[in-house]
Amino acid sequence: MSSLPKIIDATEVKFCQIAPKALNYQSERGFALQILANNEYLARVAKENPISLQQAITSVASIGLSLNPAERQAYLITRNIKVAQNQWQSRVFLEPSYMGLAKLATDSGSISWVQANLVYANDTFVDNGPGERPTHTYNAFAKKDQRGDFVGVYCVAKTHEGDYLTNIMPEDEVLSIRDRSEAWKSFKSGKAKTGGPWQTDFGEQAKKTVIRRAFKTWPRTNLARMAEAVHLSNENEGFEPILTSPQIKDYTAEQKRYFDQLISQSSALRMLAFQKSLDDSTFTNLYHSFEKGQKGKYQRAVDELLKSGEQQSQQIIADFTATATSDDPDGILEIYNELSLEEFDFIASRLPAEINLVIDGVINQRPGALSQQ
Repeated sequence: MSSLPKIIDATEVKFCQIAPKALNYQSERGFALQILANNEYLARVAKENPISLQQAITSVASIGLSLNPAERQAYLITRNIKVAQNQWQSRVFLEPSYMGLAKLATDSGSISWVQANLVYANDTFVDNGPGERPTHTYNAFAKKDQRGDFVGVYCVAKTHEGDYLTNIMPEDEVLSIRDRSEAWKSFKSGKAKTGGPWQTDFGEQAKKTVIRRAFKTWPRTNLARMAEAVHLSNENEGFEPILTSPQIKDYTAEQKRYFDQLISQSSALRMLAFQKSLDDSTFTNLYHSFEKGQKGKYQRAVDELLKSGEQQSQQIIADFTATATSDDPDGILEIYNELSLEEFDFIASRLPAEINLVIDGVINQRPGALSQQ
């Protein structure tokens, strides 16, 4: 069995090829050996699975987060992997921290800063709407139990244009993420003695969770390292990474023209249909495509259109359902004629199959009554 220094040294060439200039191999090697020396179990797993340790060290280079304990950007952890039926193996992994993810986001140039905070029952929290920073007031010197129970977490990112991007996760959403964690599930089922970081560092995990979600709403610059860190963090949690690390895609000139047209025409239902037709990252790019100084105004307009579009959609669905179930073909045609083909197709995709059958029957029987836009 090779010694830990020799295991790590096998990564030096690749490390130096892919690491950012600010990350020094010899320094990270020293931090890794220090961490392993202070954690007997981690060291044993590293010796039993040297490739996993090498992959973790290589991840340090590819993501660009230091193992320096003083900076708390990333950690070496162990995780059990299922290698065969009823057979598990412990391996070493790199785990980015909340502060590490925040550093990657700001280093990429995507945002100027990001901050995440927990909210408790006795705090005062007000969401001031799109583009505005929320108001969160509390006694910073109060003891934890004086602030009441945990009720949620939020993060605020400031863009270089001066806009604020806020993401809020209430308690039930945070706990839903925690409950999907493999470490937590093992703990709750009695297979593990602890619930991992969700038990020992709940606040850190909650902050990291909201940043992972917020990541997909931030302007797309050079976020490759951030995307990889989010992917790695999701893997360590044990759930599908696509939830918070979508593929980064650009928009076409035609999509941009249509997007701007929908805003100028205040087409709420079409804007909602357009949003649902795109992957999250493409729409996010469009959402951040406005010129400096105009971004906040137009983003608020888009937010209002989407909100109004959702309300209109729900009302039209209710009207179609009521007319279809009460055998009112004239009512069905009246609603239909008020919609464009694009809007109708979108609404139809949200209707139950049996309602669509009734509507299609009316439309096919009385084509002369239709005057689609």
